[in-house]
Amino acid sequence: MYNPKTEVYEALKSLGYATSQGYQAIFNEVPAITFSVDSNSVDLDLGNEIASQSVFVRVDIYANDSVTTSRILGEVEAKMRSIFYRLSSATDVPRATEDALYHISCNFSATKCT
Repeated sequence: MYNPKTEVYEALKSLGYATSQGYQAIFNEVPAITFSVDSNSVDLDLGNEIASQSVFVRVDIYANDSVTTSRILGEVEAKMRSIFYRLSSATDVPRATEDALYHISCNFSATKCT
């Protein structure tokens, strides 16, 4: 069974930003990227072996300004595409207060064949 965490972490970390796994990750510097594997389901063949896996990964980008989050989104999309994940959505998360960080939440999907 394919476990995507290491591959996704290494790809995102290679962009040079603080990177961690988890929705509630704590980071001390921005820009920062967090991610989580939201779904990792298997498809079986007739012999009850794993034929492929459908993987969904959520990536959150945090920065001090909107321009930076948007630029990093482009970098994240290109990096995730290089490991065969497709951007399926990206959303600007509204800031709760004037001094809150800018935040983009995006989702990627992939089918991995074993």
